[in-house]
Amino acid sequence: MIPVFKRLIEVRERLVPYLAEQARRTIATSAPLMRALYFDHPHDENVWAHPLQWMLGDDLLVAPVLEAGATDWLVYLPAGDWVDAWTGETLAGGRTVSRPVPLDEIPVYCRAASWASLRAVFTSRETAVVRAKTPE
Repeated sequence: MIPVFKRLIEVRERLVPYLAEQARRTIATSAPLMRALYFDHPHDENVWAHPLQWMLGDDLLVAPVLEAGATDWLVYLPAGDWVDAWTGETLAGGRTVSRPVPLDEIPVYCRAASWASLRAVFTSRETAVVRAKTPE
C-alpha cells in the first residue's frame, strides 16, 4: 500500500501549480474550484445522472470510485474531447465510458486542449517508476 500512497502523493504535489492557477481563477471569477458537472454543463441533462463526479478547476474531471473492490467504473464525459489522465487515451465526450480502476488510479480526465500542460502531472518518470513497482 505504501507505493500506492507514494504515487498519489507525488501526483498531488505535481498538481500544486495547476491548483494555484485555478485558485487564482476562482478568486477572479467566483467559480468554485471543485464543482459539480452541472456548473459547467447546465444544459446537459446527462450530468444529473452522475452527481458525484466533479470538475477540479477548468480542466480536470474527477470520478471517484465509491464501491470497494470495483474493477471498472462508469464515467460520464460531457461534450468535448477528453484525455484519460493515466493512459493518455483521447476520448470524445457526450457519452459514458467504462474505465478499469486499479487501486492507484482514480478516474481523472483532462480537457484535451489542456493536456499538453498537464501531461507531466500524471505521466512523469517518478510516477512510472512507482507504478512499475506497485503490485496489481
